[in-house]
Amino acid sequence: MGEQEAANVAVVKRFYAILAEGDRDGAYAACMAEDCVLHEAASLPYGGVYPGRELMKATLSGVTDSFDLFTYEIRNYLAGGDEVVVHLHMSGVGRKSRKPFSLPVMELWRFREGKAIEMRPFLYDSAALIAALDL
Repeated sequence: MGEQEAANVAVVKRFYAILAEGDRDGAYAACMAEDCVLHEAASLPYGGVYPGRELMKATLSGVTDSFDLFTYEIRNYLAGGDEVVVHLHMSGVGRKSRKPFSLPVMELWRFREGKAIEMRPFLYDSAALIAALDL
Protein backbone atom coordinates (compact mmCIF):
# COMPACT_ATOMS: atom_id res chain seq x y z
CA MET A 1 0.00 0.00 0.00
CA GLY A 2 1.37 3.38 -0.97
CA GLU A 3 1.53 6.52 1.16
CA GLN A 4 -1.65 8.03 -0.27
CA GLU A 5 -3.63 4.84 0.31
CA ALA A 6 -2.27 4.45 3.86
CA ALA A 7 -3.17 8.06 4.67
CA ASN A 8 -6.70 7.59 3.34
CA VAL A 9 -7.19 4.38 5.34
CA ALA A 10 -5.95 6.25 8.43
CA VAL A 11 -8.71 8.86 7.94
CA VAL A 12 -11.37 6.15 7.74
CA LYS A 13 -9.94 4.45 10.83
CA ARG A 14 -10.02 7.79 12.67
CA PHE A 15 -13.68 8.27 11.62
CA TYR A 16 -14.65 4.89 13.10
CA ALA A 17 -12.49 5.35 16.20
CA ILE A 18 -14.32 8.60 16.98
CA LEU A 19 -17.68 6.85 16.49
CA ALA A 20 -16.58 3.97 18.74
CA GLU A 21 -15.81 6.44 21.53
CA GLY A 22 -19.50 7.37 21.57
CA ASP A 23 -19.15 10.66 19.70
CA ARG A 24 -22.46 12.48 20.13
CA ASP A 25 -21.22 15.82 18.82
CA GLY A 26 -20.41 14.63 15.32
CA ALA A 27 -16.64 15.18 15.67
CA TYR A 28 -16.20 12.39 13.11
CA ALA A 29 -17.42 14.86 10.48
CA ALA A 30 -14.00 16.56 10.64
CA CYS A 31 -12.73 13.59 8.59
CA MET A 32 -14.96 14.78 5.75
CA ALA A 33 -14.44 17.68 3.36
CA GLU A 34 -16.95 20.55 3.63
CA ASP A 35 -18.31 19.60 0.20
CA CYS A 36 -18.54 15.86 0.85
CA VAL A 37 -21.49 13.79 -0.36
CA LEU A 38 -23.21 10.89 1.37
CA HIS A 39 -25.14 8.51 -0.91
CA GLU A 40 -27.71 6.26 0.79
CA ALA A 41 -29.57 3.56 -1.16
CA ALA A 42 -32.87 4.80 -2.61
CA SER A 43 -34.65 1.73 -1.22
CA LEU A 44 -34.03 2.88 2.36
CA PRO A 45 -36.48 5.17 4.18
CA TYR A 46 -33.64 7.69 4.52
CA GLY A 47 -32.31 7.00 1.02
CA GLY A 48 -30.99 9.85 -1.05
CA VAL A 49 -28.00 12.07 -1.71
CA TYR A 50 -26.83 14.31 1.13
CA PRO A 51 -24.37 17.01 0.08
CA GLY A 52 -22.21 18.81 2.60
CA ARG A 53 -20.63 17.91 5.91
CA GLU A 54 -23.48 19.16 8.11
CA LEU A 55 -26.20 17.34 6.16
CA MET A 56 -24.09 14.17 6.13
CA LYS A 57 -23.60 14.46 9.90
CA ALA A 58 -27.32 15.00 10.53
CA THR A 59 -28.27 12.05 8.33
CA LEU A 60 -25.80 9.63 9.92
CA SER A 61 -26.85 10.74 13.40
CA GLY A 62 -30.49 10.20 12.51
CA VAL A 63 -29.77 6.73 11.22
CA THR A 64 -27.72 5.57 14.20
CA ASP A 65 -30.22 7.14 16.63
CA SER A 66 -32.90 4.85 15.12
CA PHE A 67 -31.21 1.83 16.72
CA ASP A 68 -30.28 0.52 20.12
CA LEU A 69 -27.29 -1.76 20.62
CA PHE A 70 -25.91 -0.46 17.32
CA THR A 71 -22.51 -2.01 16.70
CA TYR A 72 -20.14 -2.50 13.82
CA GLU A 73 -17.07 -4.60 13.30
CA ILE A 74 -14.51 -3.62 10.70
CA ARG A 75 -13.42 -6.68 8.76
CA ASN A 76 -11.02 -5.16 6.23
CA TYR A 77 -9.85 -2.08 4.38
CA LEU A 78 -8.96 -2.10 0.68
CA ALA A 79 -7.31 0.96 -0.81
CA GLY A 80 -6.22 2.11 -4.24
CA GLY A 81 -5.53 5.65 -5.41
CA ASP A 82 -8.13 8.02 -3.98
CA GLU A 83 -10.55 5.26 -2.91
CA VAL A 84 -10.95 3.12 0.19
CA VAL A 85 -13.41 0.25 0.52
CA VAL A 86 -14.38 -0.72 4.06
CA HIS A 87 -15.83 -4.18 4.70
CA LEU A 88 -17.78 -4.13 7.94
CA HIS A 89 -20.55 -5.97 9.73
CA MET A 90 -23.35 -3.95 11.37
CA SER A 91 -25.95 -5.07 13.86
CA GLY A 92 -28.46 -3.55 16.21
CA VAL A 93 -32.07 -3.45 17.32
CA GLY A 94 -34.68 -1.07 15.94
CA ARG A 95 -35.50 1.50 18.61
CA LYS A 96 -39.23 1.45 17.77
CA SER A 97 -39.68 -2.05 16.31
CA ARG A 98 -37.37 -3.89 18.74
CA LYS A 99 -36.46 -6.08 15.74
CA PRO A 100 -32.79 -7.07 15.45
CA PHE A 101 -30.71 -6.81 12.29
CA SER A 102 -27.27 -8.07 11.35
CA LEU A 103 -25.71 -7.58 7.93
CA PRO A 104 -22.48 -7.11 6.03
CA VAL A 105 -21.81 -3.71 4.47
CA MET A 106 -19.25 -2.42 2.01
CA GLU A 107 -18.58 1.32 1.98
CA LEU A 108 -16.86 3.14 -0.84
CA TRP A 109 -15.00 6.23 0.32
CA ARG A 110 -13.37 8.72 -2.07
CA PHE A 111 -10.71 11.23 -1.02
CA ARG A 112 -9.26 14.56 -2.08
CA GLU A 113 -6.31 16.17 -0.31
CA GLY A 114 -6.60 14.04 2.82
CA LYS A 115 -10.35 14.49 3.38
CA ALA A 116 -13.21 12.19 2.45
CA ILE A 117 -15.35 13.71 -0.30
CA GLU A 118 -17.76 10.82 -0.78
CA MET A 119 -19.18 7.95 1.25
CA ARG A 120 -21.37 5.36 -0.42
CA PRO A 121 -22.58 2.37 1.68
CA PHE A 122 -23.66 -0.85 -0.06
CA LEU A 123 -25.89 -2.99 2.16
CA TYR A 124 -26.05 -6.75 1.63
CA ASP A 125 -29.60 -7.01 3.02
CA SER A 126 -31.35 -3.65 3.06
CA ALA A 127 -34.69 -5.41 3.73
CA ALA A 128 -33.41 -6.54 7.16
CA LEU A 129 -32.46 -2.97 8.00
CA ILE A 130 -35.80 -1.62 6.79
CA ALA A 131 -37.70 -4.22 8.85
CA ALA A 132 -35.74 -3.23 11.96
CA LEU A 133 -36.53 0.45 11.37
CA ASP A 134 -40.28 -0.22 11.12
CA LEU A 135 -41.03 3.45 10.50
